[in-house]
Amino acid sequence: MKDARMELWMMSFKLILLFYTVGICYRAESTAGQWLTLFALLYISINTSIYLASGSVRLALILLSLALLAVSYSIVNPLVLMLVPINALELAYGAIKRLWTGAVFMLPPLYFVPSDEIIVYLFAGLLSFVFFTVLTGYADKLKRYRDEIDQMRSKLSGLQTRLNENKEHMRQSEHLYKLEERNRISQEIHDKIGHAMTGALIQMEAAKRLFETDKEKSAELLQNAIGISKDGIETIRLVLKNMKPLKEQLGINRLKLLIDEFSSKHAIKTVLTYEGNLDAIAPIHWKAIQENMMESLTNTMKYANATMVEIHIQVLNTLIKATVSDNGKGAPRVVKGLGVTGMEERAAELNGTVIVDGSRGFSVTTLIPYQS
Repeated sequence: MKDARMELWMMSFKLILLFYTVGICYRAESTAGQWLTLFALLYISINTSIYLASGSVRLALILLSLALLAVSYSIVNPLVLMLVPINALELAYGAIKRLWTGAVFMLPPLYFVPSDEIIVYLFAGLLSFVFFTVLTGYADKLKRYRDEIDQMRSKLSGLQTRLNENKEHMRQSEHLYKLEERNRISQEIHDKIGHAMTGALIQMEAAKRLFETDKEKSAELLQNAIGISKDGIETIRLVLKNMKPLKEQLGINRLKLLIDEFSSKHAIKTVLTYEGNLDAIAPIHWKAIQENMMESLTNTMKYANATMVEIHIQVLNTLIKATVSDNGKGAPRVVKGLGVTGMEERAAELNGTVIVDGSRGFSVTTLIPYQS
């Protein structure tokens, strides 16, 4: 045992046995008080030093303690043999990790113990064996737990390293994707718009030169340039329209991102479902839904003791319904704190309302009207 708490318990048990032994020795008529005091001081000093040493030095000190008991048997009092069992067990555990060997070592001193104290000696030996067995078992279990914690820390460190590597890979991939997208847009503008604008410019330059000599031809070229420019502008509009993501894609994708971030940080399963025409949800509606959702998720994490959260977005004819519900302990009586009040205020700014229910788990429903 190299745990400070275990060693403290062991030393406390030895001191209890020592005080008991010294007490009954003082009651015996043949006891020499000065020798008994010297024995107690030496025993305490040696056994305290045991827990300051390690390895072979520790075993040597345990043997020295047993030798002190053997010498004190004849000089002080035979009752000092009451301390043999705990030291014998400690020696056996430290040398060969077998407590039964220490139990065998407890038997020879029975021959030297006074007959009227044999029962007390056997009780002290049994108590020492039980105490040492429980203590070493606890120490071994504690060591296994610490080893498991170290392994988990090592695994966590490895996972953290891989996570950082994945984040770096994602960052580089995102950067590469942006570069590729910029290159694609540049190429598309060059192919679809650049040629048209160049053609229009050539037509206008030709019209400028023929303006004085051939006004009819100049007007024709100018009209061609106008047509080419209109086509170019329409092409620009179509390219930008195709590039711009739909409103519902921005809103729902942002929502998914927030949910994924929450799930990665907390051991709560989060499910998102939606139905209806999401295009009807304006950006200002998405903002209120997202903020109320994050506030609800935070409350679930803090108070609900839930293992699962369901988020459902539903677009009705004139109403947007966003519900966040968990399978936690709920609350028979809902007390509106700053979080719920803030959600109500956000919904009220859009002429909406918030319904809070704690009867089955905990749910927060945000209702926002809209014009279809």
